[in-house]
Amino acid sequence: MQLSVLVENTTLIDRYYRGEPALSFFIEDGDTKILFDCGYSDIFLQNAEAMGINLLETDTIVLSHGHIDHTGGLPHLTAYHIRASSDKKRITRPVFLTHPATFTQKTAAEGVPVGCPLSPEYLRRFGEVTLTDKPLLITPRLLFLGEIPRYYPDRIQKSSAYIESPEGPKPDPVIEDSCLVYRSDRGLVLICGCTHAGIENTVRHARHICGDERIAAIIGGLHLYQADSARIREVAAWCAQSGVGDIYPCHCTGMPAAIALQQNHILTPIGVGTRLCWDSGEITDGQTLNFRHYE
Repeated sequence: MQLSVLVENTTLIDRYYRGEPALSFFIEDGDTKILFDCGYSDIFLQNAEAMGINLLETDTIVLSHGHIDHTGGLPHLTAYHIRASSDKKRITRPVFLTHPATFTQKTAAEGVPVGCPLSPEYLRRFGEVTLTDKPLLITPRLLFLGEIPRYYPDRIQKSSAYIESPEGPKPDPVIEDSCLVYRSDRGLVLICGCTHAGIENTVRHARHICGDERIAAIIGGLHLYQADSARIREVAAWCAQSGVGDIYPCHCTGMPAAIALQQNHILTPIGVGTRLCWDSGEITDGQTLNFRHYE
C-alpha cells in the first residue's frame, strides 16, 4: 500500500506544493485507488495534478467525518468531474464511503457552517454513496473502521463545532469519526482524519475488529492541538505502554503533542508530497479476510 499526502497543514522544502489547515491522502492498494478526505478547498486537486496523480481514476472516496477541513473539497471534486465529462475524459464512477452522520449540519460558535457542503443525494449524481456505521472492507487488507465506540468516554477529543437538536444547538460529538486500517506484515496501520474518538478508543476498536494487537503505525491528525499538558502526557504515555509503533503526526496534532510523542516513538515529519509505503507481506489462505464481524 502506498499513501501520498495531497493536503496537510505543512509543506516541505524543495517540494513545491500548496498546503492548508486540512487533510487529504491518496492511497493505492494494488489496483484500488482511494481518496481519503479532500481538504478544505481545491488545493488537493492542484497538488494531485502536480504529483502526477489522476483523481478521475479514484475507486473509493472515504470521508473520515463531516468537518469542512476534510469535506470542503467535495464541490471542487464534483465540478472537476463535470468538466472532465464535458471534455470526454474517462472517469471512474467512485463509491463515496462514510458514516451517515457525516452529513449532519454543523456550525461554529458564530453560526458559520462547518459541515459537509454537499448532500448524499447530490453525490449520487457522480457515484454510489455507501453510508454505514459498521466496518467495511475496501480491499482484502484495507478496512473502513466504521463508528468507533467510546470505550473511554473521558478520552475523546472534543470538537468546537455544534449540531442542531430539538433543544437547540449542542456540542458536536462527532460520532461519525472513523479511520482506515491496513493490515501490513508488521501489524495494523491506522490512517486517521482527526481522531475525535480519541486515539485510545480508535486503537482499541481497530485491534478488536482486526484481531491483531500489533500497531505498526499511525498516520494522521490526533486532534491534540488544543489539549492541555496533562492530556498530552497521558496520550504519550499510553502510546508507549500499549505498543504503538511509528507515528506520523500531522494536521491537528499540534507541536507540543508531537514533541511529547517523540520521547518514546520514531516520529517522521510529513507534509504535502510525502509518500509512504507499507508492504502486505506473504498472504496465507484465509488471511486476507481475517477481520471480525462488528458487534
